[in-house]
Amino acid sequence: MQNEMMNIVKQFSESALASAKKIGDLNMKTFETLASKQAELVKSCVEMGTKNAEAVTKVKDVTELSALQQEATRSCGEKWVANMREATEMLTSVRDELTAIMEEAAKYTQSGAEQAVEAGKKAATEAVEKTTEAVEKAAAEVVEMTKEAADKAVEASKKVASKAKAA
Repeated sequence: MQNEMMNIVKQFSESALASAKKIGDLNMKTFETLASKQAELVKSCVEMGTKNAEAVTKVKDVTELSALQQEATRSCGEKWVANMREATEMLTSVRDELTAIMEEAAKYTQSGAEQAVEAGKKAATEAVEKTTEAVEKAAAEVVEMTKEAADKAVEASKKVASKAKAA
């Protein structure tokens, strides 16, 4: 019973560790991807700002400057929106993966709990069977001893009775 319970606990621990490792790997991959996308976005907007600053020195009037700034703002804004969409899609995917990991862990936990309950039932049944067997054996010995004592008492009574008749 102890070995079986230790195996169940070991399997549970290994499953929990594997789930934690999967979650850790997923978190690291997610962080790296998001950080990379953010760095690309910032780099792109800085480059655009630099190009815009260079272009500002070459503009001839305010209308041209305004159009240039609007284009830079629109372009950078579009990249931010696209980045947010990609991040949202990626995080939705990560959520789905985390849900799958948690469902798998929950199934294993339930299975492990069922195994533990079965092992407990088995141990209890074995204990009851051993106890019943021991009680039956003890009762049989008591019956045998009582029978032997009764037989000896009857034998002794017969001897006393025969001595009493002879006397």
